[in-house]
Parts: sequence; structure tokens; C-alpha cells
Amino acid sequence: MELRNKEFYRTPGGEIMIHDEDGSHTLTERDRSFISAFITKMGEFWPEALQVASKLYEKCRYSVPLFEFKIVRRFLKCNFGRFDNTLDIDQMGNYHFEDVECPLRGECLFEGKICKPKFNSALSEREIEVMRCHYDGMNIDQISDKLNISPDTIRTHKRNALQRTGTHSIQEFFIYARDKNLFNQ
Repeated sequence: MELRNKEFYRTPGGEIMIHDEDGSHTLTERDRSFISAFITKMGEFWPEALQVASKLYEKCRYSVPLFEFKIVRRFLKCNFGRFDNTLDIDQMGNYHFEDVECPLRGECLFEGKICKPKFNSALSEREIEVMRCHYDGMNIDQISDKLNISPDTIRTHKRNALQRTGTHSIQEFFIYARDKNLFNQ
């Protein structure tokens, strides 16, 4: 199943709705092709989220449909919740995370893991750190002072980050970072 052109939202009762070209329906265990495709994407893009959610729901792992449904439902609840004008998975297959209202924000054990998960990036931690500084509007001299590294090293990290992500400009990288939830850690 291709994961494109999908909007997710929560009902007042806490259920997850999927809205796509076929209309809207409630996510259930019977959405096997969607759930399987989404589990695959989680393993590729957010492996820590998949691992943590798998442990959270391990008591029902013997019922694979229920186990995978609970993992996907939790991930969707924590990262996509409003019906809005931006598709959560767009026509290119990019994911657009939302800052979901949660009464446990700031104290949830799963924040930064399932909620606002870390993207599995090909970038080193230092490359991410340099690019985050660029994203925050810092210039090379400011980054150099903050990270205590030379301007040439900063340029090298920037060049490597662009190459590893297949982006060609800092603006294109920022779009990549936003779509992949790279800086929401």
C-alpha cells in the first residue's frame, strides 16, 4: 500500500480517523494493509518509536493485528490530531507532524520517543547540531562560537548534511528537516 494523500485526526472520543481520496473512516484492526505499511515506515524512519511502542504493547503481541493496530494508533494519536489544510502524508509521501495537544506534554515518558519521535537520519549528531543552528538562524561565526569548532568544519558538516539528505540548498534542507521532524527531539 502506498502511504500518500492521508489526513489523520482524532474524534472527541479519542478514535483515529483516516481521511483520503476514498473518504473518512475510523482506523480499526481490519486496516491491515495500511497498518502493515505504516509499521514498515516506522521501522525505517522512527525505529526507536517502533521499539518503544512494541514494548509498551508487548502483552498483546500474540495477536499481531491487535498489536500492530495499537502501535500505529498510538503513534498517530501522538503526532497527528487535527483535521486541517495540510495533509499529514502528502502526495510525495512526506510526513507533516503536528504539535498535538496532550495533557501530559512535558512529563510523558514517551515524549521524544513515540510523541515527536527522533527521525532515523543518515546524519551524524554533529551534522544535525550544525544544521539545527542554521535552522535557528545562526550564522557561521555564531555557530563556531557556540559549538567551538572552526568555520571550515561547519561548512564541511553543512556540505555533508546536504549530500546525505539529497538536498541542494539550505532552504531545501529545512523543508526536509521539517517534513522528517528532524529537529523536534
